[in-house]
Amino acid sequence: MAMKMLQSVCRETPIDSSSPASPPSMLAQEIEVQPYTDSFADHLVRLGDRAHIAGRFGKSLLNYKRALKVYESDPSHPTARLVGCLNKISQVCREQGLYHEAEFSARRALEVAERELPEGDRLTVAALNNLGAAYQAQEKFVKAEATYVRALSVGSAALAEPDAHAARTMNNLGVVLSHLGKESEAIDMFAGALAIFESLVEGLHPDIGITLSNLAALYRKIGYLEIAETLYVRANDNFVAVLGTAHPHSGMNFAALAGVYREQERFEEAETLFRYAVTVLEETLGCGHARVRGVMRNLADLYSRMGRPRDAFRIEARAFEASLHAGVSQ
Repeated sequence: MAMKMLQSVCRETPIDSSSPASPPSMLAQEIEVQPYTDSFADHLVRLGDRAHIAGRFGKSLLNYKRALKVYESDPSHPTARLVGCLNKISQVCREQGLYHEAEFSARRALEVAERELPEGDRLTVAALNNLGAAYQAQEKFVKAEATYVRALSVGSAALAEPDAHAARTMNNLGVVLSHLGKESEAIDMFAGALAIFESLVEGLHPDIGITLSNLAALYRKIGYLEIAETLYVRANDNFVAVLGTAHPHSGMNFAALAGVYREQERFEEAETLFRYAVTVLEETLGCGHARVRGVMRNLADLYSRMGRPRDAFRIEARAFEASLHAGVSQ
């Protein structure tokens, strides 16, 4: 039943490149739309926020960087604006695969926040979280773990109860613990993050989807494919309902679920989801993005397993051409 619902989404729903309506309380990934002011820089940040929520990461990064130049040149802006902009740049750079730049921006945000903002400020926690995520993306898992633990410590010292920022840190820490082979600790982190998110929002929400998807990846890793499938389907409900089918989170979740079906030898179902994921991610991230190439190669592997070598070659060639387009050496 669940698979039929997903196939219905893939086959009958066109990819809508327009921005989906923002939920009443947008908690996803520290994207908080800048309050209205007459400042040109703040306006640029708001444009970046809207593009980010819509999954248009390149446009959001361009606007954030333009805003940063204004903040840097005009000290009349509050320090929090500068730190917040650096945090946003770090996150988008990471999502674009620019990991060294993401780390640099997060380090700078943390340095300014610790020097000029109150102890335990939420922007300090966000900077630590972004720095940990940059380490994680570079597979520096021990450093990432230490940074996330520090973020939790700083945040808990300033708050009476965990908030959405703490839950996101727990979510990220769970991923790192999974990579370090600490599966039981990772499950506890995901469960804790999920409980916090569900207490803060009603109904479906992207943060809940991310937590479910991370938990699904852990169960897939340890071989519980049926549990992973159920969690990925639940994650998909949260992504599609709020962000739409044309968001990168939706596309990556389709690809992850397709991977589960491939491992279960449900090849036709896997093909449907892989192909749709490639289309979504090409539309939103661009054909040269690393995530697009990765999904293409997974689809090529699927075709090899299905005994379709010509299709496997065709998709692998597309992935290679995309890497050349992105200027990536193979």
